[in-house]
Amino acid sequence: MHQQLRDLSGEDSHFSQGRHQPEELNLEAHGVAAPSDPLEDVFGADSGVEAQDVVLQAPESTHPTDMSRLQAEHSTSGYREGVAVAKEASIQPGFDEGFSLGATIGQKAGHLVGILEGISNALQPLGNERSAEAEQLLNQAREELNTKHIFSPEYWAPDGNWTYQVDPSGEEREVLFPDVAEAHPLLQKWTGIVDTQVQQWHIQLDILRDETGPRVEIISDEQAKSGLAQKTNKALDW
Repeated sequence: MHQQLRDLSGEDSHFSQGRHQPEELNLEAHGVAAPSDPLEDVFGADSGVEAQDVVLQAPESTHPTDMSRLQAEHSTSGYREGVAVAKEASIQPGFDEGFSLGATIGQKAGHLVGILEGISNALQPLGNERSAEAEQLLNQAREELNTKHIFSPEYWAPDGNWTYQVDPSGEEREVLFPDVAEAHPLLQKWTGIVDTQVQQWHIQLDILRDETGPRVEIISDEQAKSGLAQKTNKALDW
């Protein structure tokens, strides 16, 4: 019995190609969508927007993101340094000028209150109506001539300058601290009152201003006691 020999060369080649080179499947033809890129949702652009359009929509500013912060820090640092330098250059001169002016005004106010206090103390032993009036006048002067009223915003600006009219005196026509003190409304008011009291009681203020007259030597209590003991011993020494 004879068997017909088959040519298997074609089949062998077919199977060999099937094993080593698989046939590519057309997924679109079978209705299966191609797998999408897994990174598309993270890094991909929006649907319908091209990459070129995304680049064009970038901000126009090319400065780094911390430029505004650096500008703010430098501006703040420069402002603080400027304030410190200005304070160092102006605080001491302003203090010197304000201290001198305040001392002149305070001396004037203290002089007026001192005269009224001397009058009140001199009339106090009388215990009559005039002594009561002198004491009442003294209390009123102490109330109005204190620092709260003299340096109130009614007479002074926030920068330390006076707001009332001051007329310069002297040949140079320059405003001096005594001119500012004498032109103060409260000091002018009480200067007139004190002058009236001085004339009424015939007080000689020139004695207070005389620097050439005799002066009483001021000694301590210990010196007074020792001097008294020496005199007593001498008086009792037979």
